[in-house]
Amino acid sequence: MLLSSGDVGIQNRARIFQALADHGPLSRADLARMADVPRATIGTIVASLLTSGMLEERVARRTVATVGQPPRPLWFGPELGLRGAVLIQPGTMQVAVVDVQGQIVSEGETAFPAQAPREELQRRLLDGAIGVLAPFADKLTGTGIAVPAICDSDRAEVLACTPLPGLAGTRLPLELEQHTGAPVVLEEDVRALALGQRWFGRARGVDDFAALQLGEGIGAAIMTGGRLRHGELTISEVGHTCVDLDGDQCPCGLTGCWETIASLHWLRREAARLGIPGGESTAPRALTWRAADGDTAAAGLLALYADHIAVGIANLVHLLSLSLFILHGEVVGGGEPLRDQIQAAVQRRTLPQLSALPRVEFSQLDHRAGLLGAAAAVLTRQLGIST
Repeated sequence: MLLSSGDVGIQNRARIFQALADHGPLSRADLARMADVPRATIGTIVASLLTSGMLEERVARRTVATVGQPPRPLWFGPELGLRGAVLIQPGTMQVAVVDVQGQIVSEGETAFPAQAPREELQRRLLDGAIGVLAPFADKLTGTGIAVPAICDSDRAEVLACTPLPGLAGTRLPLELEQHTGAPVVLEEDVRALALGQRWFGRARGVDDFAALQLGEGIGAAIMTGGRLRHGELTISEVGHTCVDLDGDQCPCGLTGCWETIASLHWLRREAARLGIPGGESTAPRALTWRAADGDTAAAGLLALYADHIAVGIANLVHLLSLSLFILHGEVVGGGEPLRDQIQAAVQRRTLPQLSALPRVEFSQLDHRAGLLGAAAAVLTRQLGIST
């Protein structure tokens, strides 16, 4: 239910914005039905948002079944502006300007030494970001920065970053805010992926799902009831849950972590041990090609890799009863053959009572998933949507 029929408050507007983000353009009647309130209540709120330019009316589409004047669907308006998006990874930074529908207006990339000291790293990143964002500064409503780090989003502070030590304690968010004149939102990269899927990807309209990042490590962002789960720190260390009591020691110091059997490091080590050509630098895409060409060793390794990924997903199903898992990273290169194997393995490892629940999907946002996630973090903050 909306909070009030006469007060256009932040939470009321946020619910309207979230409904549009989840379901696409909607009429006033659609919004009233979803909120279970009289249409007049929606009309009062919408009128203010139309006047401010935060919403706009689209041309109505008449169908054969239409009687009378067709309703005009509502959608995000021009006054919501553009968002800057910054994705920082070891050795590279991607920067983009993104509109409210997830379309990239401009983008660029900056390379830098991963072990650069803080001051040099901050200077290189700031210069690279400003180069892309400055021409749009008067239209930016904010900039999102996604980082592979433990961070305090409320204070826009990077607390620790193993792959980029110089990023810890950086003043990049503050400096960028001063240069662009727009607020900066700092977010842990996998949490940004979840927000990006919620706004622009496969999780539109889905309240309960997990975004998984599979690569050199494993990260997860879990959304339940439309909100991201987190403890005192935003980071989720699902990759270090134990799946093998007598397994290998993980670089983190623990034993039998999920990462020890489902990371790219494990996959490449096994490919080299099996004598698969290019094994030490292989990826799921290359193994899928080899398997399709009749390489039995590659096919067997892919099946084992899929099962190892499924172990952790099945644990999350049993723990949280999630219905959707969206995978990101190198694993996506394996395409439908690998996705099908992971899906089947999850079904095998899930209790019969829950086996119809989980659906495994690969991200369709491609290499821009992180950028769109950074933009979504800004949208979420800008529109007052609770995460």
